Amino acid sequence: MKIDGNELAIEQNALDREGRHAEAMAIKREFLKQVRESGDHCPCKQACPHHGNCFECVTLHRGHRDHLPMCMWDMVNERLHKLSRLTEGTLRSYEEAHR
Repeated sequence: MKIDGNELAIEQNALDREGRHAEAMAIKREFLKQVRESGDHCPCKQACPHHGNCFECVTLHRGHRDHLPMCMWDMVNERLHKLSRLTEGTLRSYEEAHR
């Protein structure tokens, strides 16, 4: 099951933004049903007691506020990359100059 960038979730988000909330809710429920039925969808390779239990994992990460769950890294890196392009991708040279 592809969760990140899922077509149903993208469609649901677009419908919500258009104000078509009832249709969006039906698609949201279908997406979540598919995720539940898909089995193990956790990309983390850590052998922890919370593997695959998103509620516990995210709650713990929110609690300690030290780092993000692995499942969110790609999304955050994608957003940071887009932000760094606003300054012509100079983030890496800035980081190297300020070490």
